[in-house]
Amino acid sequence: MARLFLKHIIIPAILTAMSLGLDLGFALNKNAFSGSKQTASQKVRVQIQVIADSSNSLQADLEVPVGTSARDLMDRLFKMSYADFTHKFVNGIAGFVANARDKKFWSLEIDGKASEVGIAEIKITQPMQIRWVMKEFK
Repeated sequence: MARLFLKHIIIPAILTAMSLGLDLGFALNKNAFSGSKQTASQKVRVQIQVIADSSNSLQADLEVPVGTSARDLMDRLFKMSYADFTHKFVNGIAGFVANARDKKFWSLEIDGKASEVGIAEIKITQPMQIRWVMKEFK
């Protein structure tokens, strides 16, 4: 069932990225993050990894214009959902929902470290690795 669902997410994500003029590399359940570069045309490489559990993950490796909003990029590629009306608390990415009743939440890491700000506050100005991991709290 996850394969069918992912197929419906990936194709729209690729089409969206292409319509935005983004240079997109896309992979499922593979280890990415194989280096970064900044191009002369003011684009930077962004590597995004979304890990819902041990068998469900998504990855995107693309170049975006300098100054791109990380939240807007995530919304365009993976369709995020939020637990609040201000769209500050992410509870779903690409249909994978972290439900507080199940004691789950999405943890955001930037360049391998826990983010000190929310995704809405991040502008992509240099090569970046964005990693979301669904975690459980006690």
